[in-house]
Amino acid sequence: MNMLKINNYYLLFIIILFYFIKMFIFIAIKNDLFLIPLGGGSDANYYDNYALGRFDLAVNVWPVILRSLNDIGIYSREYISYLFFLLNLFFIPSMVSKISGLSFKYHQKYYLYIFLLCAIYPTLFIFTFDIYRDVFMVFIFLMGCFFVKKSLESSRFSRFLLMLAVSAIVGLFLLGLRPYLGYAFLLSLLLWKIKFTKRRIIFLGALYFLALFAANYVGIFNSLTEYRAGFEEAEGGSNLGIDFSNPIMFIPNFILSFLGQMLGLYITNPLAIVLLIVETVPFLFMLVYVIKNIRWADKFVRFLIVFFVLYASVWLIGNDNLGTAVRLRLYNYIAVYIAFFYILRLKSLHSRKIQVVKS
Repeated sequence: MNMLKINNYYLLFIIILFYFIKMFIFIAIKNDLFLIPLGGGSDANYYDNYALGRFDLAVNVWPVILRSLNDIGIYSREYISYLFFLLNLFFIPSMVSKISGLSFKYHQKYYLYIFLLCAIYPTLFIFTFDIYRDVFMVFIFLMGCFFVKKSLESSRFSRFLLMLAVSAIVGLFLLGLRPYLGYAFLLSLLLWKIKFTKRRIIFLGALYFLALFAANYVGIFNSLTEYRAGFEEAEGGSNLGIDFSNPIMFIPNFILSFLGQMLGLYITNPLAIVLLIVETVPFLFMLVYVIKNIRWADKFVRFLIVFFVLYASVWLIGNDNLGTAVRLRLYNYIAVYIAFFYILRLKSLHSRKIQVVKS
């Protein structure tokens, strides 16, 4: 891991620099000094209108929460945006560090790297500018991961059940925020016992593609492919244009969707290049590392891997818009971040134990 061996003071300086840059950009946008156009702008406007009682159709639980805040007199579009900014700056990176099992005292370099990753993650920052649900969902997802970790680490059965029940409640809440996010989280609570080895990954991978092909062939994914077809009617310049209607080409098209949306290899503008370098390259490096060190995957890492696969399986089929993809893949990327640093910590502890024994 030579590429991680950067002086801690340099890391801290870079993090502080990025924090000041983000604060400057955030304040400038809030004061209308310049504008960053977001394809999801209508989302925030809709949520605000619902919160204020101008709309009555709730598409998910987020506008219902906002209206509840308005009903008790504490709703503010601006203040919620500032809260999301604080979540992005401090709480989300702290939670990722905590869930990864890191502490600043004992794992200072890894801890700083997590803060740096979160500091330079453009998508996570962009959706703090208004009342989009994305940052809030990331926060809730991390809360769920925290309780899952506590459950799987518990040595007492009663505590295991209690933490698992809390995790399930969080999963149900995620279901209300984004159905397939909640579904993936809840199913992962049932499938974390699947054990992975390098040899077994090949077998499970083949079985996974076979199951996808069969599910698509019998029509299980019809609602997803029909929803995906709706993207052809709008924002065509940011769409992949992959057609899942041919069952024989389903697996090749699914792989293309993974390459284009999860990895961002479908370049349509300069921003896509920036996201590829800043978001995807670190993610891909970490994903390869996790796969290469799969034997270190304990119960919690297995949960993260299962979640990654289940969640990606749905949105890679149902979504065709590259702008939406950077929002949907947030949870996949964060799951890999956690798994990567979690395994790094386990290997570091193992190395120290060996050194103690030798000495």
